[in-house]
Amino acid sequence: METLEVHSKDFLVKWVHAPDNCIIDWYVKPVKKSINFAIYRKSADSSESKENSESPVPRSGSGVSREEHTNGSGTADSVSSVNVAASKSHKTRSRSMSRSSSFSDNLEQSDLQLVKHYNKLIAGELVHGKYEVERGGTFAFIFDNSFSKTTMKKVLFSSKILFANPGSNEVYRRKMFASKKTSIHDLRSNGGGRTRQTPKYNGAEDDDDDTLHSVLLKKRRKVLQGYVKRYFLLNFKYGTLSYFRVNDNKLRGSMPVRHSIISANPKSREIIIDSGMEVWSLKALNNTDFQNWIDAFNKVKRSQCDFDQEHYDDDADISDAVHDLEGVAKELNTLKFKNDSPSDELLQKVSGISDDVEHALDKLRSAISSHNVNEAKSTYSNNDFHDAKEFNDTLSAGVVLLDRSGGKGSSLEDSDISDYGDDNEIISTNSSESDLGDFQDSRKKPVKAQSTTKSSHAQLYPLPHDPVKRDYDIPVSVSQPPSLLGFLRKNVGKDLSNIAMPVEMNEPLSFLQKYSEMFEYCDLIDNALQISSSDDCGEKILRIAAFAVSSLSCLRMKERNARKPFNPLLGETYELVREDFGIRYVSEKVCHKPAVFAIFAESKEWTFSFSPSPSQKFWGKNAEISIKGVCTLTIRDTGEVFTWTQPTTLLKNIIAGEKYSEPSAPITVKSSFGGGAVVEFDKSGMFSGRSEGLTIKAYDSNKNILPYSITGKWTESLTLKTDSTEKLIWTVGELLPNSSQKYGFTKFAGTLNKITPLEKDQIPPTDSRLRPDIRYYEQGNVESAEKTKLELEEAQRQRRKELEMKKEQYKPLFFTHVGGDTPDSGEWVYVNGDKSYWNRRKNNDWNDLPKLW
Repeated sequence: METLEVHSKDFLVKWVHAPDNCIIDWYVKPVKKSINFAIYRKSADSSESKENSESPVPRSGSGVSREEHTNGSGTADSVSSVNVAASKSHKTRSRSMSRSSSFSDNLEQSDLQLVKHYNKLIAGELVHGKYEVERGGTFAFIFDNSFSKTTMKKVLFSSKILFANPGSNEVYRRKMFASKKTSIHDLRSNGGGRTRQTPKYNGAEDDDDDTLHSVLLKKRRKVLQGYVKRYFLLNFKYGTLSYFRVNDNKLRGSMPVRHSIISANPKSREIIIDSGMEVWSLKALNNTDFQNWIDAFNKVKRSQCDFDQEHYDDDADISDAVHDLEGVAKELNTLKFKNDSPSDELLQKVSGISDDVEHALDKLRSAISSHNVNEAKSTYSNNDFHDAKEFNDTLSAGVVLLDRSGGKGSSLEDSDISDYGDDNEIISTNSSESDLGDFQDSRKKPVKAQSTTKSSHAQLYPLPHDPVKRDYDIPVSVSQPPSLLGFLRKNVGKDLSNIAMPVEMNEPLSFLQKYSEMFEYCDLIDNALQISSSDDCGEKILRIAAFAVSSLSCLRMKERNARKPFNPLLGETYELVREDFGIRYVSEKVCHKPAVFAIFAESKEWTFSFSPSPSQKFWGKNAEISIKGVCTLTIRDTGEVFTWTQPTTLLKNIIAGEKYSEPSAPITVKSSFGGGAVVEFDKSGMFSGRSEGLTIKAYDSNKNILPYSITGKWTESLTLKTDSTEKLIWTVGELLPNSSQKYGFTKFAGTLNKITPLEKDQIPPTDSRLRPDIRYYEQGNVESAEKTKLELEEAQRQRRKELEMKKEQYKPLFFTHVGGDTPDSGEWVYVNGDKSYWNRRKNNDWNDLPKLW
């Protein structure tokens, strides 16, 4: 995928040329910041409209407006003179089109027709779409960053054309942009960098992928900022002119030369290119460069490279050759992959021949799909004045060369040229701070403008906070979990609830820490809230449902199914502050029997509460794990509330065999505004092993299925499917190196026991990070961990007996019970006010906490 850079308050157009009866297969991935995206089609009669219009009006964009394109005396140059000659009214209209013109204004005045608007694409998500083209044409993939005032956006993009293979149902791909042999890096190595001035012609005359490339001067977008050196690449096959910063491979802009109006002035070596959507003003560094570029543009303008479907029928010899080569390719693939024991030498030779055949096939297919490019010569008209109508009649024939009568434009001054800088604005050291956000962790979200609603009053001490360096690695486990069957045999007839499990059956985290793993994927919530409030396709609630299911992914590794977290002591707490995610989380064990944990997490945009009470039942060789409690997600701005319960899961093969977990019940997410989503897990067969697939469907308030859905695996990734695209909205977190010997932890889980500068001397003495038996166990001191664990559990029993003798019950400090007759019913609500957890933390007020160890 190539990297595109889109200026703030601007847009970038990526042009794709598609023949008849094909499919445009495209991928887009915004990097770290969201961007708006849409696909437009250039009108079929656009060339006619250009030729018949009285005068083409340059558009604002990454170039100059008509008002900017004047000489020193204030007289319009030859391009403006030509355009205005037939109709004075255009002068007023063009002057009104300054750089402040909105993106929508540019679209309205262009000859582009909307194909599909995808609205905002979420940062970090890979979006895949396919568009079926019946009638060929030129398509504009537009990346709109006009809503951002200061931040440049980076986007990864690729597109391919899919064709039906002659005589088969298969398709093959034709890659858009340059071929491998004419990549940007290759062109640079051939002399296309900063020091090269003469345009480099890459490829043979009859090569469909030949290119022309060199440095040209490009006028900045703002008035009086002069010109800047940029690296330009013209692809003859697709007629597309692209530009980059010198010695950089990030695309800054693209122009469809074949469908653009091109004017040029030999005296000033100036070239004006107007696509109807934007205007570029360029200057060649010398006369030789100027003539080479004019010749190249004329070649593109006069060539016929569009795909001709009938060519398949007319050229029987090529079609037969393709058919024969495909047969050879299939036989070679059979030798490569179905031979029982091929030697390395034979396999290498067969692979080489197979690659050669595939390359030949590509060349033949390319020959079928396009006509040869004929060389064209440029025509100069140095001193002729063209009337507007005569001027437009010549546009389709090639570049129109005009003369400038006087003015400063005939020479280049040093002050007009810059080797560095952005086309948008002069670089200032004061802007570096705002640009740092582009290079932070991909899950860090930009701070949104505070609204006038209650979200503007949300204080999240100790956030905001400077970035914290976190160590995620942990020591290798020195023990293996004991056989549960052996343990049960040793305790036949005994009450298992009163028997302490061996410490080797644990992982070095408490349940409070494990529940915090839910928020490894809290960006799913943030991304859901970026969906338009008028969403009627179900995308928002589908993303919330994806968050609901993402917490199951911590069970994907078999090592995590063979152990369990440490059971927290009554009154034990755990906090998690992630400045990179913009969240804070606090939890407390509020009841011992039954075990109940209270959780409260929040960000600037939402709050989350959950009071899980897990229980386990044995069924022969399997165990059923169910969790009481309702997950409640509240959106601050709108007051919308989403609720769901965690699914029942089955832990299989607990006696013998490889242990694994799988969900055995669906998840239903409901919205207080109406509607919901249902997560359905695939059912596993008797011998099929773990079931990992799932489908999420959204419903409106009348229980009608909405058009969007999600498919994927809770162990790998989830994809949002719309009517025309697929968005990869979630992937599992990265595992620790050598994870199988480190309890199957992800990198996120590996950080949960660390004490960073955010926690040092700040967290209460009841925090799980300070629990000594967990610390011993993580460090590999199993004997001390076992001994300390027994001591802590015995001390807890003594505290409970003392309360019973006083006829008192333990009262949690940071949560209060609301509703329900038993501790595992109703809801445990986070305590606000002066005695809240975060206010106590700010004041280091931990004096009345129980001494747990």
